[in-house]
Amino acid sequence: MYPSLAFLLAASSTLAVAAPSPLLRRQNTREYDVLAAPDADVAALLEQLGLSPANDGVFATFDNARFRGFSGAITEDEVAVLRRAEGVLSVREAAQVVPAASRSDATWGLQRISQAGRVSAAGTATGRGYTYTWNDTSALGAGVDIYVIDSGIYLEHDEFAGRARLGFNYFADQPGDVFGHAAGETVGVATNANIIDVKAVADNGLGSSSGFFASLDWILQSHANRSTEPDFVASIVSMSLGFASVLDNVDTAVTELAAAGIHVSIAAGNTFDDACTHSPSSAGGPGTDLLVVGASTINDTILWFSSTGPCVDVYAPGAEVVSAAPTGPSDYVSDSGTSMAAPHVAGLLAYFIGDQQALGKSPAAAKARVVDIANKRGGLLGVNADFVEGGDVLLAGNGAS
Repeated sequence: MYPSLAFLLAASSTLAVAAPSPLLRRQNTREYDVLAAPDADVAALLEQLGLSPANDGVFATFDNARFRGFSGAITEDEVAVLRRAEGVLSVREAAQVVPAASRSDATWGLQRISQAGRVSAAGTATGRGYTYTWNDTSALGAGVDIYVIDSGIYLEHDEFAGRARLGFNYFADQPGDVFGHAAGETVGVATNANIIDVKAVADNGLGSSSGFFASLDWILQSHANRSTEPDFVASIVSMSLGFASVLDNVDTAVTELAAAGIHVSIAAGNTFDDACTHSPSSAGGPGTDLLVVGASTINDTILWFSSTGPCVDVYAPGAEVVSAAPTGPSDYVSDSGTSMAAPHVAGLLAYFIGDQQALGKSPAAAKARVVDIANKRGGLLGVNADFVEGGDVLLAGNGAS
């Protein structure tokens, strides 16, 4: 999830030691993320530095079909060695994750994405008396795995009806979720999809690129394993977090998800700026297989602090969205932000794939379906004061009415 606006604006773009990292025992080191080619020998790279996965200074290793590498605390001399090493794609100092903030202020959002016209604003946006409509031909995401990269999921919530499970937690001593999030909106759109919790943000709202890469590594391996099982249909990632600047290694890794056949919905960000100026939203836009999602309001306008611009593919409900709260199995909370909007589109991807399973094999085709339906629905009625020109202002929907 993205943090409060004040935190987001003050956040540093890099940090020397990530929140989950163990105490460093070597002097003059800083934390780096090292990405290497899929055939690279990571053990040999570590051996060159006198390190191994068992060392305190190695925080995570990556070993999937799209990229390999590690995150760890290394010296400037070791950085130079790695940058000359065969098969190494990038060596970058670890960056702080900016959780895609939610603002505490339904579910009107589900009704809006399933009807052609505006939702009447006569009632309250935070009420739950709205109607969701879907096509009878849709399997509502059955067999689709949706990986939610965020601050965790309260798995026991009634909203998930037992279909949410823990997948990967970079913070082993911090189970569950303390913030609340919009995973329930994903469930609402595609009620038969499997929800998989991937926790990359700590309970204090902080994280680092090390945890982000470790999460992607786990998802890629899980996707490869699930692809061999008879009940598997597709993998989708809902990504409600980001960084304060453009990071080429982050954008490369996220693009590799799509190259592996994984569908990706990315929150555009809540900094009322150009989504192309920070990762991973900078990796999206026309010509890519990634869907970057801005936030809209019940009045069919762009939420005032939503990031905009040419990297944003579609907009989805993101203001005063009601979703599962972490305080009890029947509790709900209302939040606003692009971290609420991106799960709606992750759910839409599962919905369309359930209706036409061939889309599950092609992130490009599934994205085209989402954008095509949005084009037919027309644009939003108003933009925010900081709107960045260059992108279409399309409202995502399921095309049911």
